[in-house]
Amino acid sequence: MVDGDAQSQDVDGAAVPAAGPHGMDLDAIDVTDIADEVASDAASGDSQEDIICTGCGYAVSGGGRACPKCGRALKRPEALPEVSEEDIDVSDLAEEGAPQVWDADYPDASASGLSGVDDTGRSGGFRLLEGNLPLNVFAGLVSGILAFFFALALALLTCSQPGMQPFLPHVIAMSLVATAVGGVLFSLMSRIPFALAGPETVLAAALFLFVGSIYRSMAGLYPTDAMLPTILAAIVLASLSIGALLWLLGKLGAAEYVRFIPIQIIGGVVGGVGVFVLLGTFDWMGQFSLDWNNLFAAVRDCVQLFRPDQCLYSMGPSVAFGVILLIGLARFKNSLFMLAMVLAASAVGYAAGLWGGDLPISTLAITIPNLGDNIFPLPVEALRPGFGAIEWGVIKDNGLYIGGLAVLAVLTSMYRITNLELIHGRESDLNQEYRSLGLTNIVAGLCGGVPSSISYGRSAGNRAVGARGPVAGIVAGLLCAAGLYYADRIIPMIPRFVPEGILIYAGLDLIRDWLFRTRTAFTRRDDVLMLWVTFLTTLLLGLLAGIGVGVGLALMATVSRYSKGGAIRNVLSGVNHRSNVDRAPAQQRTLKEYGDHIHILRLQGFLFLGSMERLLKVIRDRLDTRDMLPVEYLVIDFKLVTGLASAAGIGFKKLRNLVEEYDLEMIITSAPLELEEHLSGMGYVGEDDSPFKVFFNLDFALEWCENRVLDSENMLTMKLLTLPELLAPVFPEPRYIPALMKVLKRVVADKGEAVFRQGDKSDSMYFVESGRLDVELELEGGKLLRLKKVGPGAVFGEMGIYTLAPRSATVRAAEKCVLYMMTIDKLNAVEKRAPVLVTAINRFLINMLSERLVDANKKVRDLMV
Repeated sequence: MVDGDAQSQDVDGAAVPAAGPHGMDLDAIDVTDIADEVASDAASGDSQEDIICTGCGYAVSGGGRACPKCGRALKRPEALPEVSEEDIDVSDLAEEGAPQVWDADYPDASASGLSGVDDTGRSGGFRLLEGNLPLNVFAGLVSGILAFFFALALALLTCSQPGMQPFLPHVIAMSLVATAVGGVLFSLMSRIPFALAGPETVLAAALFLFVGSIYRSMAGLYPTDAMLPTILAAIVLASLSIGALLWLLGKLGAAEYVRFIPIQIIGGVVGGVGVFVLLGTFDWMGQFSLDWNNLFAAVRDCVQLFRPDQCLYSMGPSVAFGVILLIGLARFKNSLFMLAMVLAASAVGYAAGLWGGDLPISTLAITIPNLGDNIFPLPVEALRPGFGAIEWGVIKDNGLYIGGLAVLAVLTSMYRITNLELIHGRESDLNQEYRSLGLTNIVAGLCGGVPSSISYGRSAGNRAVGARGPVAGIVAGLLCAAGLYYADRIIPMIPRFVPEGILIYAGLDLIRDWLFRTRTAFTRRDDVLMLWVTFLTTLLLGLLAGIGVGVGLALMATVSRYSKGGAIRNVLSGVNHRSNVDRAPAQQRTLKEYGDHIHILRLQGFLFLGSMERLLKVIRDRLDTRDMLPVEYLVIDFKLVTGLASAAGIGFKKLRNLVEEYDLEMIITSAPLELEEHLSGMGYVGEDDSPFKVFFNLDFALEWCENRVLDSENMLTMKLLTLPELLAPVFPEPRYIPALMKVLKRVVADKGEAVFRQGDKSDSMYFVESGRLDVELELEGGKLLRLKKVGPGAVFGEMGIYTLAPRSATVRAAEKCVLYMMTIDKLNAVEKRAPVLVTAINRFLINMLSERLVDANKKVRDLMV
């Protein structure tokens, strides 16, 4: 009631003057006997609560037997019957005939088919027969036949350089071995059920340059008997090296970091590889014997030796077939279409050999030359007799190619796995896929196979045909193994223009996909520039130079983007971001006015020299700002910093010069141990006159800075005020403060004494008149975490008294404290006798909590910027 003429009923039913803020005499609020009344009420158990009439809803005060409004008999709460479980009928809400969870015939999780699927939708266990078995077998047969043709084509590319043709049967065997192992082993280990691994164009082109370089290094200097085992050993070593690197990246959990490398940059290298594929194929088809020591010479020779009248018949069918494949597969993204084209082309060539007589037709029937009977089902058998003749020095001299092969395998595999995830509709573990691909290469190398990678085109086509499980890959691998066993009978039936056309298609597809299709709406201009730089470098200076430049640009771009704007997590001011210390209202106003003297920077991530330079620029910009108070305390928080580069020490030297130039107090918080040791060794911390000060965390540092700011404004040590003097500026109705003091109990807490402990019952709240207290969270193992400090004028324990929840933290006196306690019983008694006083208390607490919420919102806003 706020009207001075109004009256209200006290708890005994007698009329008393209404309490209100307008012209009310404070003596009208008599609370001197509330403590006795609380005790007597507790003893009698009679709370004189209002009773709600069940007939009309009228609230009857002070008891009674009948409602004065409708005459219905009143029932006290304890007389109302309790509702039992049997009184609740929800049978009409259940579906008719549907078993419920409490029924014996309710299906469990295993019967519902969910036992093998986790909450992410991924398969929780490996299922060999996943998907439709006939479709998987059919897809495996289609993929296996195509894989056989691709293995044959890539073997032709590997041996296309002059003088390498005699090694073709052995390389065909090694290519088919890798295809068989990749089909079976990778399908069993991968979590992408339709993915296929085996020889693919990018690695085959790099291998073509690798073995060609070895051959040229040995030609005329070493006996012929040493060339074959050396080349075969180099191929096996490349497979083992690539496998070891992929497996190690997956084992160490580092495969996911490969996703941070801008793939468009290495795409320039792959685009250049596509040009090498076309050039090598032309060399094979036209028998140009190009000079591969120099790319300029190779291109020049190719142009000079090209004769349209002579090359039309030898190269025309292959180029035409390759272009048809490129156009057709751009529209029909299905392995069945490619298989139909390959089989049809093979049938045309075979028929041309039977019935064709004219030159244009007979050229279609020409098969792959120089095969003989030298295709060994197990290539290592060909390596064993000449193992002692291997020239390891030659392999070592060309070892950079193995590194280039490994880099290409790592980067292209990541890109293809990511694209296969889109087709699969599920995220895959890149570390698991790398481990699987690594083991596949190791096993293939031990069996004498060429390096393997994931084939995106064949994998996507495998799924389009119907593959949904590993059976398809296993069938494809076994089919290639059978093809290897009967290769000496099958390959002579295949016209050479078919694998040559596949190579033409593969080279054009690499150029199209990696130079143009890798661009998206999000591709940056600098990415496009670096893509063409690496492409031209690969063409002009060779594969190894292109890989080196591409990887270098990719690393620089990654570091630049990771550190640009990422080293500084938040830029904060002491106006809004303060320590967890509840201070007196006058001190809080002072900190809001002068808080800009405190400048706070929260850092994150790995600190490079470049990110330190950016940090210095941000600091200098703030120091030079004239429309804000000058910075006196510079606080840098390292809590989210994961590491520091070796050159970061230079940045700290520049930071020290900046501190001396502007005469700042430099404070470092949550410093990693390595940083603190380095700064101590440099003489920056540890002494009273050291340029840097180190604090355990940001909270302690801000408390120290705030104390310095308050001290400079003569507000740190305030004269001892009584609780009424502390409450007067902030209490909504200061005239009620004397009445409030009558119901509070004075409590003295000695230093180290706990006012209450975490988990205690919440039955009181406290007003602080003097002294400081720590709010501590007790963790497992007896550890204590300081949450905040409270000082004069603060209130604590108020949330528990309203929610009745157990104490969430321990409050301990940091020094001798004088407190005033309000119990929940007294608060209830005051609410009956003087409700306006309780209203004023509630308004005071609401205002206090609102200010805390506003400050918290400002902190969150600053932290989100």
